[in-house]
Amino acid sequence: MRRLSILCLLFFSYQTAFAQLLETDKRYSDSLQYVVKHAGTDSVSAIANFALSRHWIKQRDTKKANYYLAEGRKHSKTSRYLYALYLYTAGINSTYQDKDAAVAKNFLLKADHIFALTKTKECNLLRAKLWNNYSILLSRENKQQQSIDILLNKVIPLARASGDLAMEGVAYHAVAVFMDLVAQTEKASIYFKKSISILEHIKTDTVRLARAYNNSARNSMLRNKFNEAKATIEKARLLFKNHTETPSYAYFCGFESYYFLMLKQYDKSLKALNKGLESATRLKLVKERNDLLIQKYNILNAQQNYEAGKNVILEIIKSDSNTYIENKVTHYKQAAESYELLENLPEAFKWLKKYTLLRDSANNIRLKEEVNALEIKFKASENQKKIADLNLANQKANLSAKNSRLLNWLLGVVSLLILSVSIFAVYYYHNQKKLATQREEIRLSNAMLQGQETERYRVARDLHDGLGNLLTVIKFNLGQLIKEKPAIELNEIAYQLDHSIRELRRIAHDMMPEMLLNIGLEAALKDLCESLTSDNLEIDCQLINIKSTIPQQIQVSIYRIIQELLTNVVKHAQARNVLLQCTQQKNIFFITLDDDGRGFDADQQKEKAGIGLNNIKSRVAYLNGKMEIVSRTDQPGTSINIELDVKA
Repeated sequence: MRRLSILCLLFFSYQTAFAQLLETDKRYSDSLQYVVKHAGTDSVSAIANFALSRHWIKQRDTKKANYYLAEGRKHSKTSRYLYALYLYTAGINSTYQDKDAAVAKNFLLKADHIFALTKTKECNLLRAKLWNNYSILLSRENKQQQSIDILLNKVIPLARASGDLAMEGVAYHAVAVFMDLVAQTEKASIYFKKSISILEHIKTDTVRLARAYNNSARNSMLRNKFNEAKATIEKARLLFKNHTETPSYAYFCGFESYYFLMLKQYDKSLKALNKGLESATRLKLVKERNDLLIQKYNILNAQQNYEAGKNVILEIIKSDSNTYIENKVTHYKQAAESYELLENLPEAFKWLKKYTLLRDSANNIRLKEEVNALEIKFKASENQKKIADLNLANQKANLSAKNSRLLNWLLGVVSLLILSVSIFAVYYYHNQKKLATQREEIRLSNAMLQGQETERYRVARDLHDGLGNLLTVIKFNLGQLIKEKPAIELNEIAYQLDHSIRELRRIAHDMMPEMLLNIGLEAALKDLCESLTSDNLEIDCQLINIKSTIPQQIQVSIYRIIQELLTNVVKHAQARNVLLQCTQQKNIFFITLDDDGRGFDADQQKEKAGIGLNNIKSRVAYLNGKMEIVSRTDQPGTSINIELDVKA
């Protein structure tokens, strides 16, 4: 735990050191690369590599992001915290790359399991950022309400626990944006105000504060509160009073222009837009400048200043040589429309023709390729015909010889075919025999497990209903005898008999827990954890999204696996804290167990596994699962990750 806390502090000391460079990406990445090259320890190197990976994925450079992720992983195999940082970074990268959401969620949940073991402000902040990304993944699945729930019940409490006001402000802003998306504009307004209040108070992140102002103003306009929107825009203007040489200022000018455009105050809209154009031109922001020019074109057209609008669209066409062909097509069409509005029909026709040609160019290229292919095919056919005519005489002369060679070739092919079929038949036979053997082994294993559970159930019933009831009757009769003849010393015998009854019931419960059969897996697991919790051992049981539709036989197998895992911790680990988390994603059941007890050599255990570990492996294999053990003898703690297929 202490080592985990030290690594958390080390990570955030680097984050704080580079926080002022985030606006200048080149300096930020150069500084981190310097740390990587001169790192004195694996921990420093891993943290810097992971930071570089997250930096480059935000710049959409997946190649560099994956490279630094792999480099960081090489230096993070000796620490659970660094492993968690690897999982966290992999989850962030998967989120940005729009990969399978289940993969990204799995990375983030595994990282959260480990971070949750250390109750430090730094780990709480990492968990807040982690769950913030989890909410983004849910929003992509159109689960906006679940995203809002995670932000309110996970991200914001963790951000508060970390003491990071900026993260709390970001979370409130995210809640507001999601509420806007689900048309809860009034509630969104409340959270925009909370976000702005926090970000105004800390005065360190003008970019996020400006974004909050802009989105809050948009929310006001959605609610037809134009005076409120105006006040928010005025705040943003004051914010940028001394920050006009930033990309965010050009973005603000465009938004202010849009506000005036909605009010049909075209002169003010144009004035605000020109300020943004000047800033974008000075900073050489090509994309932002073109976006602002498009808005200027719309304003001028709304003013019916078609001549100026035409000049703007021609300027865009002149500067968009490297943009997508779809944008060029749109701009050509707008140029044609501008000339048409000016009643300059020759120029309008000229640009309409360019628009049509550009739109159809891809189709024309494909058409030309098809024509060329047909022409080549035709010429080849003609050449083949000429060759056939020239060789006809020779073919007739050599017909007999060719027939002989053909017969020999045919015999060879038939022989080769027979040989191939024979080889395939032998291979198929052996393969089917192997598969049949494997199926029989699985069937026997399944029968053995079912037989064990049936026998457990029968013995448990016999113990509870037969011997248990008999001992209870004996205890009752013995009690009556003590009352009638107190002189006889039978209290010790009664105590031993009572202890025997309790032990008998405990054994019967372990062999077949009634709660699992009557209520279900989730309740049985909670009961198991409570029964093993003591003054010396705290078990945190987290059960997420467990379906009641899992077949009972599979529920029993899952219960036995977790029972064996916890029993091993109690007997061997000498742990004080255990985190058990069970999560179900469709037909995949995830089990994660982390403890802070004595570690062991996982590789050596593979060779010298005991009965308990072998039982776990057998049940995991029976459910087509996978098991991973992360533990070392030279440091405390063990992590066990299991994935099971619970499909019926």
